[in-house]
Amino acid sequence: MNAAERCTRAANSYYNRGLKKARERDLSGAVPLLKRALELDKYQTDARNLLGLIFYEMGETADALVQWVLSMNLQPEKNAAERYLAEIRRKSGRLAALQQAIERYNSALELAKNGNSDTALQLLSGVVSLHPNYVRAGLLLSLLDMKAGEWRKAERCLRQVLETDRLNPDALRYLEEVRVHLAAEKSSEKRRSAAAKREAEKQRETRDSRRRMTEDDVIIPSTYRESTGWQTIVNIGIGLLIGAAAVLFLYMPAKTAELEQEHNEDLIRVSEQLSNVNASLSDAQKKTVSLTEERDGLQEKLNTEQEGYTYKLSQYQKLIGILNDYRSGDYAHAADLFATIDVSQLTDVDDDSGVSVTEVYNSIAGRMNAEGYLSLYQEGEAAYSAGNYEEAIGFYDKALAINPQYEEALFKKAMSYKQLGDIQNANSLFGEVIMKFPDTSLAQQAQAQRGY
Repeated sequence: MNAAERCTRAANSYYNRGLKKARERDLSGAVPLLKRALELDKYQTDARNLLGLIFYEMGETADALVQWVLSMNLQPEKNAAERYLAEIRRKSGRLAALQQAIERYNSALELAKNGNSDTALQLLSGVVSLHPNYVRAGLLLSLLDMKAGEWRKAERCLRQVLETDRLNPDALRYLEEVRVHLAAEKSSEKRRSAAAKREAEKQRETRDSRRRMTEDDVIIPSTYRESTGWQTIVNIGIGLLIGAAAVLFLYMPAKTAELEQEHNEDLIRVSEQLSNVNASLSDAQKKTVSLTEERDGLQEKLNTEQEGYTYKLSQYQKLIGILNDYRSGDYAHAADLFATIDVSQLTDVDDDSGVSVTEVYNSIAGRMNAEGYLSLYQEGEAAYSAGNYEEAIGFYDKALAINPQYEEALFKKAMSYKQLGDIQNANSLFGEVIMKFPDTSLAQQAQAQRGY
């Protein structure tokens, strides 16, 4: 058996192991096995197509398309990848939505790195709700939920990830951490519940004790005895006491009730006056709140209009800057301004001056669209050569804003990210080069830079 046959056999073995894991929904475990199979035999079409399907299932649409395009280039006939690509083209809206989800994930990742966790969490929640199979987004969302102390939400998010990728190591590790915190919360809740139960029992015992004291406090009358002489005197005294008590308990309550009625009438009169005052005060407060809200609304509207006017004015300033740069021969700076100008803000005013802003813009747009991106690309190359890769990315972006089909700028932007150590963005851009310009030397270089 020669070396080529051994490589082919080993590649088939890795493919079969990867296929088994994929069938068990262990997608993250299948990926390295399939990549190893392709390293041993790049013509292993089944492994490459399966790898694309796994990427697509996990929400990595760009990576999936790269694998299927490569598969078609290596085996144009009788290839299942042709059916996958046709299905993607047929559902162009689905592809656009997935691409938007990837862009939102990248934005959320940058926000999270910069400390804007709340904004990143809101952005990711929308992404995951629309694309629950997007594993990377689900993992990042669970981390942000954990950071915010929302352990239940993090648990639900991780279980959703594991429904897609059953043995994802990151998800399993995060879930273990979530379970520890949930167990601690449950234990704390049990202690609080037990304390509340003990307090309720104590209060109930206190009420029962008071009730028993009331029931036992009964006066037992003395037994009747036959009256004697001195008892007669006592009875007369008791009669006098009863008479006094009758005055005290019959007359006085009636008088007291009369006084209380007069007092209550005074209270009612004062209460009505106070109620009227409170009603007037409430109306004044409501009016104040309404006026404050109206003032805030007008201020917000004014701020918005001022921002709009400022933005519109800045576009005219850019147009003036482009004309000045043209006059002075600084075409690179003119192209820099042209790449960022918002032409929708340039409007003509019918003032009988005979000057048209749109005509001025159109007079320079032709040359800028034809040559401006080349100047920006050269600026990017100078920054790249000097090791200023972030500055270079800015120039490449502006060149692509003028000419989105400029493959050299797209490739060098990917290389800049790779030099910065941002392999994820670099590989994503290499994938765009491969998809958009499949038959070029840069596509081959991009494939070599990716490593597969």
